[in-house]
Amino acid sequence: MRISTIIFGVFIMLMANITNANEKKYTPLSAKQLKTLLPGNTITGEYRQMRERTKTYNFTEKHHADGTTDYTEGPIKAKGLWYTLTSRGGNDKICYKYPNDENMGPQISCFWVYKQDTCYYGYGIGNMTLKGPRNYDDWSARWIVKGSGGSCDAPII
Repeated sequence: MRISTIIFGVFIMLMANITNANEKKYTPLSAKQLKTLLPGNTITGEYRQMRERTKTYNFTEKHHADGTTDYTEGPIKAKGLWYTLTSRGGNDKICYKYPNDENMGPQISCFWVYKQDTCYYGYGIGNMTLKGPRNYDDWSARWIVKGSGGSCDAPII
């Protein structure tokens, strides 16, 4: 009898967490919204997976109005470029590249950004469908605007 009570209690807790996750409202950001939000601001956030090169989850990135950035991840400091891409279907994204920086590589990284309360979630192409993220919990990185008073859910670690 006692084991069934414990199992039932665990089930209720899991269902409550699922209900809370489903109640969250994620809103996609347009290129126009990103261009308004980011210039002059620093984002501070974390990656879902630990960055092997720095053994950290955390990063900051200052966005300048001229399309440049100052990126920090552990001991790495890089100068980058940011821009937005607009699509007809409303699936706008933000892209970053760091030319001439050996730590960051030559690739361009683009993300679809969704806001939930005061937290912004970035999703890479592998986590997206034509209608949005496959699973809102499978973000690549999440962040807040520094100084905004915003916060995200509990840390992933």
